Amino acid sequence: MKKIHKIILTLLTLGFILFTIWIIIESSDYLFTDQLMRPHHVDHKLWKPGGMIGHGLGILGGSMMIIMFVYSLRKRIKFFRNWGNLPTWLNYHIFLGITGPILVTFHTALKFGGLVSISYWSMIAVALSGFIGRYIYIKIPHHVNGKEITRNDFNSKVNEITEKFKKDYDLSNETIGIIYSLSGGNQIEKNGMWGVFTLFFIDLTGWFRRKHIISVIQETTKISNSDLKEFQFSLMQIVKMNRQIAFWNTAQKLFHYWHVIHKPFAYTMLVIMFIHIAIAVSLGYTWIY
Repeated sequence: MKKIHKIILTLLTLGFILFTIWIIIESSDYLFTDQLMRPHHVDHKLWKPGGMIGHGLGILGGSMMIIMFVYSLRKRIKFFRNWGNLPTWLNYHIFLGITGPILVTFHTALKFGGLVSISYWSMIAVALSGFIGRYIYIKIPHHVNGKEITRNDFNSKVNEITEKFKKDYDLSNETIGIIYSLSGGNQIEKNGMWGVFTLFFIDLTGWFRRKHIISVIQETTKISNSDLKEFQFSLMQIVKMNRQIAFWNTAQKLFHYWHVIHKPFAYTMLVIMFIHIAIAVSLGYTWIY
């Protein structure tokens, strides 16, 4: 099922990219026309917020933003908890959280004003904070079903993998110490809340750091060419886990603060969006139906 969902998400993403390219090509002339001159544009009836396509994009994008909240129901309501793995739901939640705002942006025809602008910028804040939340989330170890692993269980797992790695390649405690030192874990933990920026920088420079760590450790260890690939994989697995442990407490705090910021923007967006829809319908904007 995991592979099937991955294929579905890939196809949805490719389809959305192609759809977005089509929108940009078709609407670019209208969108770059001065707003005072737009009513005279040949495509005004299509791409204006209440137009055939513009209104449709608003309906589609707004529907995506509403469906996105099903993820919250899956997390909080007991009845839904056996409906698939939480990480899979999260992937669809993220997809909708990216595609919905893009479609709504085209629906606005790049005109932002009035009460609805509060909903729009709240939506943008939700989307941007979602990227941050996702980054923090993946740094906290989880089971396959999405349930968070306890720190003690994770520590035991790290120690078990480290001991096996040490035994398989006849490594000394000094070499293991060098691996921990090069992983950057001490620096991440030392910086406290600012450790997220340290970790982010480490991720940005990941390829260079990976090469450096592997080269340093290989200089102190004799590894056959046949074992080299497996050795490098196990080495980087330990490095990654060490960083996760170092970031653990900070991640928990940041995730709490993230929820405090993310939720109000999400609810504000939803409430004003419904007000916007109610006003639009009351004024007769019912699209093509």
